Amino acid sequence: MTAFANELRGEAAVTIGKENFVVAVTFAGLMRLSQAISARTMDEVYQRLLGFEPFAVSCAIRCLAVADDDEGRAEIAARVLSGKNISAADQSSWRTGIEKALTAHIEAGNKLREISSPLEDVEAAVTGKKPQPAF
Repeated sequence: MTAFANELRGEAAVTIGKENFVVAVTFAGLMRLSQAISARTMDEVYQRLLGFEPFAVSCAIRCLAVADDDEGRAEIAARVLSGKNISAADQSSWRTGIEKALTAHIEAGNKLREISSPLEDVEAAVTGKKPQPAF
């Protein structure tokens, strides 16, 4: 059975071995991941995940799996990271899913910067001044 990913929320389905699950890149998840793998930059995180570096991928599964709570993420990681489940053969599936989730996270951030806030909309309506993009 394939896991259902809500692409509108930046989720991506991934299959590792016989396990199907969903990942979503969030800033909080990236914080946990970068701390766990001692990464100093997003470029390093990106490179290690797309390069299927075993420790980084294992930590990413634990940090970015979609579940209702931390216990749920731990249960997903336990199933996926079972020695009888994960192997280097999963690199392509992982890369496809994590790249989709990373791209969705970046695109969502870019969209936030293009939208004016309700306060800016009110100010523009009252003063007649066009709101400036928030950066």
